[in-house]
Amino acid sequence: MKNLIVGLLFIAGIMTVNAQTEVIKTTEVKKAKKVNEKGETYDTKVKVVTTKEKKVKFDPKQKHQLNQGVIETPVAVEKTIMVDNDKDPFYDSKTKVNYFKYKGKQYGFLIDQKDLLITRKVNNEDVTSARAYRSINNDFYVVQGDEFNGVGYFNKYGDFIIEYRNKETNKLEYAIFETVKM
Repeated sequence: MKNLIVGLLFIAGIMTVNAQTEVIKTTEVKKAKKVNEKGETYDTKVKVVTTKEKKVKFDPKQKHQLNQGVIETPVAVEKTIMVDNDKDPFYDSKTKVNYFKYKGKQYGFLIDQKDLLITRKVNNEDVTSARAYRSINNDFYVVQGDEFNGVGYFNKYGDFIIEYRNKETNKLEYAIFETVKM
């Protein structure tokens, strides 16, 4: 019985070692502006919480070695932007932004309740590329935009896939927005 318990603890330890993630979380609070309303003055605030998460994976070629090398994995970057526009201590709006790459360009996916707003930087300014509406099924998004009109979903790696009809070839194609690697 003692050997069974020790064996189970050993297996549980191995499983937790293989499922490690490295998380870096930074919080920045800035005063946006002073507001004078009905004789009372208060500051509005913007709070930005940036989370960078990276899964730690070991080199499969070294699986039988004691000190295994770590292989490079993508870093998932998520920003949560909260805005306080009044004098109460609570934040009034909250938006999440995840970053992806497609054809060498970086895209920001703003998560607004259930829907996605897909933006990209043009001359240091965020420009809306597409909007994705969550379907009734909750696993898929209906994507409408300049480049793509189709169906989108997240795969098991966290990448966003859009299946669309190419207007020139009249064939179904797909675009993969990969998680940004830092």
